[in-house]
Amino acid sequence: MNNRVHASIQQVSTSAEVGKDNIAFRLLVDAVQDYAIFILDPEGRVLTWNSGARAIKGYTREEIVGKHFSIFYPQEAIDSHWPERELALAEKEGRFRDEGLRVKKDGSTFWASVTITALREPDGRLYGFAKVTQDLTTRREAEERLQTLNRELRTRVQQLDEARRVVELRTMELQKLSGTLLQIQDEERRRIARELHDDLAQHVTAVKMDLDASGRDQHLSDAMGAILQKIRETSYLLHPPLLDEAGLRAALHWYVDGLMQRSKLQISLAFHPDVLPGVPKEIEMTIFRIIQEALANVYRHAESDSARVEVIGQSEQIVVKVRDYGKGISPRIARMDSSAGLGVGISGMRERIRQLGGELSVTRAEPGTQVEAKIPLNGIDLLAR
Repeated sequence: MNNRVHASIQQVSTSAEVGKDNIAFRLLVDAVQDYAIFILDPEGRVLTWNSGARAIKGYTREEIVGKHFSIFYPQEAIDSHWPERELALAEKEGRFRDEGLRVKKDGSTFWASVTITALREPDGRLYGFAKVTQDLTTRREAEERLQTLNRELRTRVQQLDEARRVVELRTMELQKLSGTLLQIQDEERRRIARELHDDLAQHVTAVKMDLDASGRDQHLSDAMGAILQKIRETSYLLHPPLLDEAGLRAALHWYVDGLMQRSKLQISLAFHPDVLPGVPKEIEMTIFRIIQEALANVYRHAESDSARVEVIGQSEQIVVKVRDYGKGISPRIARMDSSAGLGVGISGMRERIRQLGGELSVTRAEPGTQVEAKIPLNGIDLLAR
């Protein structure tokens, strides 16, 4: 609409039919309701007034005709002679455009888009100016609101980024602390196992030897033998020496055989492939603990008479599966993919595996429950060996 109005004004300004109150011009500008369109004389006094001008600025034709157009400007603009400067620029360049605050009759201000076009006679003589004003208050308020929202959004994004960095830092610190605690736990298990085996077991052995040598109280000697066996089992469970001496396979067979004797569980243990060379000791310990804790939970909670253990060497990872055929975990726990209700040991193993960059899941197996761990080997390809 604004371009058509400007084009029409330019056409009227070059036509010989233009008069001080041309009928065609009045019909044109009076049809425009969204723009204030009026003509100024060369000094800037208002000569015409359309209905759009009245709607935007609040003056009637009788109130404004003959008044200088600086009445529409804030006082500071008047004091700096800015209205006269606009006319001078329009006369020099042919057209002047600007956006800024303008004043209504009631003294309120609005944000306006202003175009002033110089009107000349065919011989080039200036006889006035055409002024078109559009109220952009709503658009400007929307733009300012958008800018405010954008600033708020940028601030929130910065805050979220900062919070994320803090969380990442705290997570790294917690993971480091968790790893340290697991290391301390393993060292403490080794220490206790060594003390049980090297100290307490030796004392019990000495007492049993004295009883056997004296031939007195065979019942007490048998009891001391049972205690000695229990001490050794506890020591081995805390830290199986076979894990350091003969490796994972031997340690797991020892543990599974002992658990079957103690619990009457039927447990199958399979390795795929049969030999897993080059697996770091830390990962072997983790695999042993996973199977130890999972089978302990089968014995305590599953109400199953059998279980299956698989250790599967894949390209660059090891998969450990422990499956029972008992009552299974509850649907609620299965939906949460949680080890809640299965003992604190599995939760501890989940953290141990996380330290190695792996993952552990506990799912319903229909029937029973399956514990599955995936442990990356950090560049070791078992299948390439």
